[in-house]
Order: sequence, then structure tokens, then C-alpha cells
Amino acid sequence: MFVSRFARLAVLAVLSALALTAAALAADTATTNSHANLRQGPGTSFPVVISVPAGTDVTVNACVPNWCAVTTEDDDEGFVAKSLLDFGDAPDAPDQAADICFYQQANFKGANFCVEAGDESAHIAGNFDDNIESILVEGDISVEVCSEPGFDGDCVTIDHSVKKLPYALRNDISSFSVDGDSSGGGDGADSGDFSVM
Repeated sequence: MFVSRFARLAVLAVLSALALTAAALAADTATTNSHANLRQGPGTSFPVVISVPAGTDVTVNACVPNWCAVTTEDDDEGFVAKSLLDFGDAPDAPDQAADICFYQQANFKGANFCVEAGDESAHIAGNFDDNIESILVEGDISVEVCSEPGFDGDCVTIDHSVKKLPYALRNDISSFSVDGDSSGGGDGADSGDFSVM
């Protein structure tokens, strides 16, 4: 009995490693088509991390309409203007319709997911529930985030990128509605308890 349980765990470990390797190989890549500044955030107002020469290959983690979150071969992370990247003939180039991305770490880093206008979740699934530290907003769009499932608790509307959420919001978001299309909306008004800069 012990050997079979151990064997099953070993097989699961090998299968998990193979799945992670396949996912890493499937990551989107792009090449800079001219000299590009890798920035700390999605916009020219963010500081430059490093300058990247033309012809540099980067791993693309996520894109919004005008910017892509990338990682260089030296593991430098940041944002490059999408117009400075060539995706080649990649069949799975990043989704360009995403307008808001939620990140598990400050400065738009770590695991993330992106949503579009009209999307909402009454209860954020998995390990993103109460585990969001920064929000990337691209374009003329906003998102209402709430501290409790069902668009309840303290709610606030965010209409610009926030690289480090205020303490009252950090790791305390359980539901969201893009462009305020939620059916609940907490008590019907923003709580006003948060200052989001």
C-alpha cells in the first residue's frame, strides 16, 4: 500500500513538472523592433528600468491595448510600448482586448489575470481572492472592486493604474465589476474610505 501511494505521488510530480515545462515553452515571445525603454509601469511617466536594444527577444506576460508586461533574458521585468514589439507569426499572440489586469504583487508583477469591459466576478476564484496588490488600467475604463463577495463590503472605483494598492484594499478584494456593471454594488455608493493614487 505504501509503495503504491508513493508511486502515485511520484507520477503526479513528474506530470506536474512536464505541464509546467510545456507552459513555459508556450509563453509568448516578441522581439523589439527598435531601441526600447523597459519601464516600471505602463506609460512614459513611469521610470525606466533598463534600455533594451533593437532585436532583443523578450517573454510577453500580458498585454493591454498599448503596453505589454515583459521579462528579458536577464530576468528584468517591466513594460514596453506594444508598438515597439514584433510578435512575428505567433498564433497565440497576447489578447489585445484586455483592459484591466489584476496582479498578486505590487508594481504589476507576479501572477495575474486580465478582464475586459462588461466582465465581472461576484466572487474571485482561486488564489486571487483577497490576494491582489496592484491593478493595471489601460484606456478609458474603470473597475469597481469590493472587499466582500457579491459586490458587498467596502467598494471603490478605480479608473487608473495603481502599482501598489492602499493598505485598506491590498489583499482584500473579493469581487469586481468592470465599468460599474455590477448587479449589487455594495450599499449603492462608493464607501469613500480609500484613497487610490
